[in-house]
Amino acid sequence: MNNFVVAIDGPAGSGKSSISKIIAKKMNFTHLDTGAMYRAVTLEALNRKIDLACENQYDFIDDISIIYSQGIVFLNGKDVSKDIRSEEVTNNVSTTAKLKRVRDKMVYFQRESAKNGKIIMDGRDIGTVVLPNANLKIFLTASAEARAKRRCLENESSGIESNFETILKEIKERDYKDSHREISPLKMADDAILIDTTEMTIDDVCNKIYKLIDERLKKMEEFKMEDLDMPKKLHVGDKVNGTVVVIKDKTIYLDIHNFTEGTMHLDHYTKDKSIESFKGLVKVGDVINCEVAKISEDNIYLSRLNQIVIENFKYVTDAKAEEKDIEVKVLKEIKDKGYIVTYKDNQLFMPKSMATPSVVVGQNITVRIVEVDEKKRNAVVSRRIIEQEEYQDKRSKEFDSIQVGDVLKGTVAKVEKYGALIKFDLVQGLLKTGQLSHVFVDITKELRVGQEIEVKVIHKADGKIELSRKALLKTPFEEYTDSHKVSDKVTGKVVNKLGFGLLLELAPNVKGLLHSSEYSHNPNDNYNNYVKIGDEVEVAIIAINKDKEKISLSRKALMDNPWERVTAKVNDLVDVTITAITDSGLNVACLGVDGFVPKQEALLEENKDISNYYAIGDTSKAIITDINPKEWKLKLSIKKYLAKEERKSFEKYLDDNTEATVSLGDMLKEVLK
Repeated sequence: MNNFVVAIDGPAGSGKSSISKIIAKKMNFTHLDTGAMYRAVTLEALNRKIDLACENQYDFIDDISIIYSQGIVFLNGKDVSKDIRSEEVTNNVSTTAKLKRVRDKMVYFQRESAKNGKIIMDGRDIGTVVLPNANLKIFLTASAEARAKRRCLENESSGIESNFETILKEIKERDYKDSHREISPLKMADDAILIDTTEMTIDDVCNKIYKLIDERLKKMEEFKMEDLDMPKKLHVGDKVNGTVVVIKDKTIYLDIHNFTEGTMHLDHYTKDKSIESFKGLVKVGDVINCEVAKISEDNIYLSRLNQIVIENFKYVTDAKAEEKDIEVKVLKEIKDKGYIVTYKDNQLFMPKSMATPSVVVGQNITVRIVEVDEKKRNAVVSRRIIEQEEYQDKRSKEFDSIQVGDVLKGTVAKVEKYGALIKFDLVQGLLKTGQLSHVFVDITKELRVGQEIEVKVIHKADGKIELSRKALLKTPFEEYTDSHKVSDKVTGKVVNKLGFGLLLELAPNVKGLLHSSEYSHNPNDNYNNYVKIGDEVEVAIIAINKDKEKISLSRKALMDNPWERVTAKVNDLVDVTITAITDSGLNVACLGVDGFVPKQEALLEENKDISNYYAIGDTSKAIITDINPKEWKLKLSIKKYLAKEERKSFEKYLDDNTEATVSLGDMLKEVLK
């Protein structure tokens, strides 16, 4: 049987597509998934960001290519089989499918596709609108809950996350939209067979449909008329097989089992003008397939020119069956529609949507046959698919050749706040904003489209490449240490006060540590009392650790340490100058350093107000009572010095050799001077 069509309709999630594919494979049918075609149109509309409900915005439908082959959906040459099953497409396909312009285009293609061979087609209006004369119509249905559960399992197997309640709600809304749309609403054809799959397995459903198909085929075979073995009245265009009985230069005669022999002239045997005679071309007994060109009262004229076309078209069908690309010549361009190309005397059509800029009239190009109509002997070819595959192959090879750590030069293709796309040859990589520089910069101001940039590959996975420019730049630390060395005097701003020192910012993103031990030679200095956040401190670099990116600083390295010159010891007599008078004693300058005379060590008499006896700037002698250069500690006593001097005065009068002429009054007078 040349043509047998099965139409399967039903709501979303009823299993139409899956079951149709199984039956097609099992019974050697061609499966046409109409829903996938509508989904492809919806995906294209979403990609173009048009108003899906506005029919006037679907002008692109005449320019796109949608091919359904062996279970794969190609949209403009790209496999979108997974993309069209996304929730976004699922939720919007009803909006697209209800538009008359879309449905007319799809219905035309579906009807043409079902004219030859064994066809099984599923959708929502196949038996009612697309193929009302289908040989077998089936309407699959199931409860909304069962369909939602199936959709969840299907998404899970495809790696798509889904929520049962959400999908159940969407299916119910979809059912309402499909059954209430104005154009081709979802409904069961009057002559369709209803199959409720809620409680059935896929095998149960398929077995039932196998049986229905077998029964329908058998019934149709019973009504097929057997060929009658009797002479047939010929008409112009009838196909006949003729046996060569007579050969002349320009004419041959063929036995066609009719009232007279058939006559064929040379120009109806071949189009080759270089052949001038039948002699040597054919021989008596040859059987030639031809057709009736003209019938007169006493003659039947035959021609095999159309047969040549049929024979030549076999090259096309064979190439399609073998999935072999062919080389064609571009014959002419049909404005706004496409190109006519030739292959072994066959004229084939290349739609504009399947052409590329490389298609030029007069040139030979390689194309792929995407659709063949054997009855009409025409075919549709595509150059775009070839170039898409070549592009993908080159891109894959380029991607495989790029490794993490490679340094590449690319061109800025796009700039956004989050980063920039860097294009190499065919592959693109993402340069995130944080990978542009070691310091924050506005990437939209730093880069411009078309700018050449050198980057390093830092990550590669799942077809994506991440890039970095800062990996090729010196860090702020490296730049700083390249221009500074140990012993350099620098200025830093206090950014943090720690328990063990100060953190100074020497340059943007460059910090150094001023340890508390390096703040001053004086261990009693408390930097917390003198320094606040934001203050600038002059320091010297005393160490650079490039491996750990650490800089050690010192303030005291820039300061003089007067204690290094102090060699005095306890009980030494020294000169002091009073620099301050406090309740606790006298601050003095001594030996080039600061010292302290406690209040009780300032006077011979206790409990006296020392400010009545001393003034700032006064000088005196004092005896060192405690000295510690490491702790910058110097304590002195004026009292001990005065007492010592007093004893000296008395001792000279108490000497055994003192002359008797000296009286006690003289002694007291001397002391009280």
